[in-house]
Amino acid sequence: MRPENTLAAFRYSLGLPEVSTLEMDIGITGDDRIVVSHDRAVNGAHCVDTAPVRPGDPLFPYVGKQIRQLTLAQLKTVDCGSRTPPELPEQVAVPGERIPTLAEVFDLVRRSGRDDVRLNIETKISPTADDTAPYRQMTAQLVAAIERAGFAGRATVQSFDWRTIRLAKAIDPRIETVALVWQYGPQECATVADECSLQAVYGDPSVKSPWTGGLDWWKYRDLGKLVRAAGASTVSANWQVHDPNQVKVPDADWYRRTDPAYYSGPGVPVLEQRYGLKVVPYTVDDEATMQRVIDLGVTGLISDDPDLLIAVARRSGLR
Repeated sequence: MRPENTLAAFRYSLGLPEVSTLEMDIGITGDDRIVVSHDRAVNGAHCVDTAPVRPGDPLFPYVGKQIRQLTLAQLKTVDCGSRTPPELPEQVAVPGERIPTLAEVFDLVRRSGRDDVRLNIETKISPTADDTAPYRQMTAQLVAAIERAGFAGRATVQSFDWRTIRLAKAIDPRIETVALVWQYGPQECATVADECSLQAVYGDPSVKSPWTGGLDWWKYRDLGKLVRAAGASTVSANWQVHDPNQVKVPDADWYRRTDPAYYSGPGVPVLEQRYGLKVVPYTVDDEATMQRVIDLGVTGLISDDPDLLIAVARRSGLR
């Protein structure tokens, strides 16, 4: 593994023949450039400052600043390859890696010759915070960049903020969209929060979620119907949303904890067969959970550990 959302990480993944999709997140800089970054601000857990773009720059240090506050030149001084997270001991540092532009990623994929690889691009934006470019600007710029690069037939746009996927589909119907879902239970959904994008407050129909692009879970009460109403062809949720047989197991790691309340039906076979949706849960990095999720019959699986996922998938007879 290599540091996330870097050219080194994408280059490494492109060298794995089993990898079919590169997943990335984007933001818009202060000078309107699309960059690939998991966070809406420069994350100090992954990135370190080197030097200001010019002496006396009042915005330096850049780590911790919002992407939209900084120019591309300022962001390009930040080293996002030297730090590796302790929870991913297999990750290999690549000192000097910079935050790439989306155009640089397109160019890397094109030069790799991997015409079979798709790009899954997430708009990193929240309807509850004013810390990014507006969703209309972000979506329009992203769609234009995809079209300009000639990737309309092999790129998907995904977001927890469904305003962006609905708008992307309206601008260019050729672009597939993915409805991201982050849903837990009563304890986590006590307030309108990122933890609950379907039911903003668990079990309370009077509180409408800001995440579903104007659509209301309580009108549909069915994940397949809701995602189809959003115009998406894929649903990508925390895996617990799809497991009807889970029992309550607390865990500090969001992706390992389970609770029957997290399930938001219908099950995977119904989503795939009745609604024609692809079901691609995220982000599973341990072997036991990978196997459990594969056994649900999902279409695909998102992981930060492609080597482990490939090994588990091979044992299950999957690609």
